Amino acid sequence: MSPLPRTYDPPVKLTPKQANIYCWGFQPQARFRDAVCGRRFGKTFLGKAEMRRAARLAAEWGVSVEDEIWYGAPTFKQAKRVFWRRLKQAIPEAWRAHRPNETECSITLKSGHVMRVVGLDNYDNLRGSGLFFVLVDEWADCPWEAWEEVLRPMLSTCQYSIPGIGMRKGGHALRIGTPKGFNHCYDTFLDGRPGHEPDHKSWLYTSLDGGNVPAEELEAARRKMDPRTFRQEYEASFENYQGVVYYTFNREVNRTSETIKRGEALHIGMDFNVMKMAAVVHVIRDDLPLALSEFSEVRDTPEMIEKIKLRFPDHSIAIYPDASGQNTSSKSASESDLSLLRKAGFTVVVDSTNPAVKDRVNAMCAMFANTYGEHRYLVNVDQCPKYTQCLERQIYTDKGEPDKKAGYDHLVDAPGYFIAKRYPIKTRTGGTRRIGGLA
Repeated sequence: MSPLPRTYDPPVKLTPKQANIYCWGFQPQARFRDAVCGRRFGKTFLGKAEMRRAARLAAEWGVSVEDEIWYGAPTFKQAKRVFWRRLKQAIPEAWRAHRPNETECSITLKSGHVMRVVGLDNYDNLRGSGLFFVLVDEWADCPWEAWEEVLRPMLSTCQYSIPGIGMRKGGHALRIGTPKGFNHCYDTFLDGRPGHEPDHKSWLYTSLDGGNVPAEELEAARRKMDPRTFRQEYEASFENYQGVVYYTFNREVNRTSETIKRGEALHIGMDFNVMKMAAVVHVIRDDLPLALSEFSEVRDTPEMIEKIKLRFPDHSIAIYPDASGQNTSSKSASESDLSLLRKAGFTVVVDSTNPAVKDRVNAMCAMFANTYGEHRYLVNVDQCPKYTQCLERQIYTDKGEPDKKAGYDHLVDAPGYFIAKRYPIKTRTGGTRRIGGLA
């Protein structure tokens, strides 16, 4: 099998830490590499260099064309969005047998080898070929079963001949990403530590180590985020996600005795559920939120509207609801919950979709306490006893998701829509609709 044509395209420029991971590639003592990195470390640029090298070596070492080269991410949509364009940039046109397949997100090389971008959520559909190299991105968010049942066996059948060295068996893998608790990402990271698995090697680098994030940007993120999330996302720290979801809330530190003043503008986060509707009432003072009243176990939207108007007759009211309320109603299928709120005269502030659960939780935790020890979100625990209880008792499941079986979810979901909208960690790009009389 002839090598791919020589090109004069400039190589991908790597930082020293990226280069350290790269230089261990395709070594027998580092057949399985794990790189645990903070956000913006430069994983994508490293990935481009890794995929380009794999394409070249597959031709030079006589790898069977049945053994493919893959980039994998948690979902196909994510894989395509993050890496497909970059893969096409990494592989010179002189190496390609024909135009890339835009539907399958695959490139066939002149050597006959196939490179693909795949999603690992539907991993059963990936069985079939062998693998020479796989780059798994956001490893902590990928299902372990995709590796154990599909990718690892596919790497086992690959064999090739290295000039001057001889035959070798087994494909290679690089798993890279930011931690998410002590899940399989942590386990495989440990496999690569000295004294553990002989053909594994692992690294842990912070965002600052990557050389792409200025120190002042890290300080800005430190102020916006709660301590645990900052450590995880920027310092690549493995953090315990088996405990309480809103772990930064402390009923003494986040306590306020403030009450709602006559005529004060109200901001109400609301969650829709038949017989279990929930709402938490906030005011904003000095640009910061205070949770001062709550509604729980309400039958449906009409009853919620009635209770709000009865308790707060002389207030301007903005509702920050569950976005799913635009499609269905807790009362009937004929009219949406958002339509009912609008007809009641409330301002409805809602995006087209809900914020991601992770973004909502992180925004809440960061407001309760950030890395500077600032407590920017206070709760009247006497007026909001059930909300306080839910903050203290909702835990993560063994899958790293907020538990919804114990009944502590609705009264924390409700204010989460308000906090994530008014005090987000990430700026949302989706359109916001304001329905009603208030701007």
